[in-house]
Amino acid sequence: MYPPANTPINPDGEQRENVRVKDRLQVTYRFIESDVINPTDNAERFFPLIWTKYPASVILEETEETGPKILPHIIDLNRKIDLLVELLVQRDSAPPLEIVQYQDVCISASGMKLNIREPSNPGQKIALCIILPFAPPARLFVLTEVTRSTRRDNVPYAEGTLYETGVRFINIHEEDSERIIRYIFKRQRDLLKEIRRLTNEEHTDYNNGP
Repeated sequence: MYPPANTPINPDGEQRENVRVKDRLQVTYRFIESDVINPTDNAERFFPLIWTKYPASVILEETEETGPKILPHIIDLNRKIDLLVELLVQRDSAPPLEIVQYQDVCISASGMKLNIREPSNPGQKIALCIILPFAPPARLFVLTEVTRSTRRDNVPYAEGTLYETGVRFINIHEEDSERIIRYIFKRQRDLLKEIRRLTNEEHTDYNNGP
C-alpha cells in the first residue's frame, strides 16, 4: 500500500522507499518467463536496442558541476542528436533502435504503477527500462513482479485496451533506488513551488481587484 501521493515525508525516515510521485516518464517493458531469470539477473540484457532521448526537463542537482553557462548548449546539442536519430529510425534502412515513449506513471523506490497493453496476473515477472530526466538521462533496468492488473475501459487508446498495472521492484540496485528517491523529492519540491506560485498569483489578482 502506497502512502498518499505528494505527502511531505522526511527523507531520513524509515518510509523513504515508499515515497511516491505521479509524473510522465519514459518507460518500456518486457514480459519475462520466470524460468529464464533469477533475482540477481541484470534486466538490461532484455533491452539491447534502447536509445535514450535527452530529457525535456533537467534535474539541476545532477548538473551542478557542468556549469550554468555550458548546460544549455549541452542540452541543445543532445536534442539535435535526438532528432537525427529519430529521422534515422523512421527510414526503411534504419538501425533497429527503440525510442522509449512517455507515459503516465506513479513511481516509488519500491515499485511503480503504469499502463500496459497486455493483461497480467500477480506474480508475473516484467523487466522495466525507466529513464529519469537527469542530465545526462539516467537509465534504470529493473526486474519487477506484478502485484495487480486492472483493465481501464474508460481510457481512450488508439491500439486497444490498456491495463493499469502495479509492480514491485525485485532486484533494484541501491544506487538506482537512491536515484529514484532523489528524483521523487525533487519532483515534489517542484510541485510545491508551482502550487505556491499559483496561490500567490490568485492572491495578487484578488487584491488588485477588477
